[in-house]
Amino acid sequence: MKPKLTETGHHQLTDRLAMLRRERTDARERVRTARKFCDFREDVTYTEAVRQYVRIEADILELNRLLDDATIVESVQSEVVTFGNQVVIREVQQEETERYRIVSEAEADLERGSISVTSPLGRRLMGATMGQTIQVETPGGTIQVEVLHIEP
Repeated sequence: MKPKLTETGHHQLTDRLAMLRRERTDARERVRTARKFCDFREDVTYTEAVRQYVRIEADILELNRLLDDATIVESVQSEVVTFGNQVVIREVQQEETERYRIVSEAEADLERGSISVTSPLGRRLMGATMGQTIQVETPGGTIQVEVLHIEP
């Protein structure tokens, strides 16, 4: 199955890829510099420089694959929660509302108000309708959440 991304998520991951490519250049230079001054057996600076370079290369490969394979899904107004929708919810018997966009695992970022479609809350919200109350299993126990509004 092809991975799905929102247009915003695609842009964010493209920007992250560009940043990683810049970091790769710096990491490659750190490896070269460390190589000049080490004996290769127990040199922590060289070992750490190589580890960082390998991690960046792996992240670049993974992002390239994801961006090449992904389908960009445009969020649409819907009667039910679908991928890419922004959902306003309220925990039953609470006053405070929360707003989340339902996105892929690759672009989920709770601080930016986006949750993965595969998270417990994301899974339960998919297909829910406005006004519906759903139960969500959390590490702290079961909570009831009411869907107040669905936006594209």
